[in-house]
Amino acid sequence: MTSTTQLNKAALAQQLHAQLQQAVAAKDSFDVICLTEQILNLTPADVGLHQLLGEAFPLLSMRDDAAVKLQSLVDSYPYAYSSRLVLARYLEMANEVEQAFRHYLIAIKSANLRGFWLNQASTAPWARPFVGHANSFTETHRQQQVREWLEPLQQRFGREAMQRVRKAMLMYSGELPLQIADSRQAPTFLYIPDLPVAPVFDRSLLPFAEQYESAFNDIKSEMQAVLGSKDKFSPFQQEQHGNSLTAGGDWDAYFFHRHGETYQQHHQQCAKTSAALAELPLVHIAAHAPEVCFSLMTPGAHILPHRGVTNSRAVLHFALQVPPQCRLNLCDIGELQWQEGKIFAFDDTYLHEAWNRSQQQRIVLLADIWNPYLEMEEQIAITQLIENIGVLNKSTAGIATIDS
Repeated sequence: MTSTTQLNKAALAQQLHAQLQQAVAAKDSFDVICLTEQILNLTPADVGLHQLLGEAFPLLSMRDDAAVKLQSLVDSYPYAYSSRLVLARYLEMANEVEQAFRHYLIAIKSANLRGFWLNQASTAPWARPFVGHANSFTETHRQQQVREWLEPLQQRFGREAMQRVRKAMLMYSGELPLQIADSRQAPTFLYIPDLPVAPVFDRSLLPFAEQYESAFNDIKSEMQAVLGSKDKFSPFQQEQHGNSLTAGGDWDAYFFHRHGETYQQHHQQCAKTSAALAELPLVHIAAHAPEVCFSLMTPGAHILPHRGVTNSRAVLHFALQVPPQCRLNLCDIGELQWQEGKIFAFDDTYLHEAWNRSQQQRIVLLADIWNPYLEMEEQIAITQLIENIGVLNKSTAGIATIDS
């Protein structure tokens, strides 16, 4: 943060404090809350302001239009997590369950991102019963929602066929404790239980392997043509808040699919590659998957240890250009060596890293495919359930961020 920005914030806070004193003197509870929320966004650790909010909310509740006022406040100041928490309680009392859930969730996320409501110590005394109830309400509602999503799938495919999926979703919702068969795995989003332990998938599980590899020359030729226009590649990971997944060099990509988006122009420019990809069991989930790209590591690049989001997929690598001294390392398991013209697939919920210690570029065609141990019915169900989760999460996306 620049000193100029700090001075601007300090000046604004001083101005708002003056207005707050007038609102307190006038006993205008709504203005007190509005101004306090604005100042807390600038100076979030001010204990006195958190206490002032606790004193103002009961006074506001005496007004018939309290809920309407709070709605207008959070519309104007989306970061106002305390006011949103109280609004959610009003909505719950009015039996507006879905809206209450949404506002509780946004309030909790917003507060947590700012270091509040993580425990008793980081929660203002007045807010503790409200926060405890919010956590309980959102957990119960999420569990109920998951069960409602599962029911039609179980009716369609049968409970036995949905056993692994059902257990996965109940662990996701917190109704069942998360139990991972292999302690080396740690998916960051969704774990499918009772699948065979397989950090690296046997080639016999990839029936498309020979056909896919037969397209090597065509795919490499199109990759080299694209490589001639380096500006068509973009950073694989957009750095956020100073965090980067790479060191020593760059990790770039030429995407065919990402986050559910299809890069039509890239498919047209690499028609033979596109045709080969179409024969793979890619994970197509709206707004989520697959991630498919020419993955390029520059000389000296080190992709730092990280994990994937779910073991419902496998990450397929097709080696196109691999100089010596390049490896994919599954930490605590072993190193995998790319061989040009050959594929392998691994479970990226295991901690893994990659490096290029050569003086040339390393390029593979990377693609998300279904975990080969999943049945078709499970793939369909997981697709639907993750899309449902995405819709639910989208309703709170962007509002709870630090920069709001």
